[in-house]
Amino acid sequence: MRGFRDKFYRFFEGRYGLRALSDAPQFALAIVYLVLVIINFFARSRVINLIEWAFILTTIFRMLSKNIPARENEDRKIREFLYRLKEFGRNEKMKNEERQHKRAVEKERKQDKDHVYRECPTCGATLRLPKRKGKHTVRCPRCGKDFSVKV
Repeated sequence: MRGFRDKFYRFFEGRYGLRALSDAPQFALAIVYLVLVIINFFARSRVINLIEWAFILTTIFRMLSKNIPARENEDRKIREFLYRLKEFGRNEKMKNEERQHKRAVEKERKQDKDHVYRECPTCGATLRLPKRKGKHTVRCPRCGKDFSVKV
């Protein structure tokens, strides 16, 4: 028995092997494979079965590969893709929060009957000005420039 184990260890020397959860492509392959198995359990499709086999063969190929730099390069690309995907989701969430905040601010401004909101033409700051009829000169507190406002 010991001889078989030694031969097995020697066979996997210099090969990529199964890196388990630390290898992003291997982990992604395993998750997609499990999802396909669950879908195929109900659908019983030969096409899905062939796709499952493709995932298994890809996993075996990656395990037995001696081209470790290529496998690590694949791992890096998958990690970058997953990072971009996560950032995209995070950015969409931030955009939604910004939209909600803008809507709340606009609603608050519409309800404010005593003030007018104008933007400074120089720096773009939004100024809350008292509502007075006619043309007035206003100094921006941020940049100090004077500009005229007609209400």
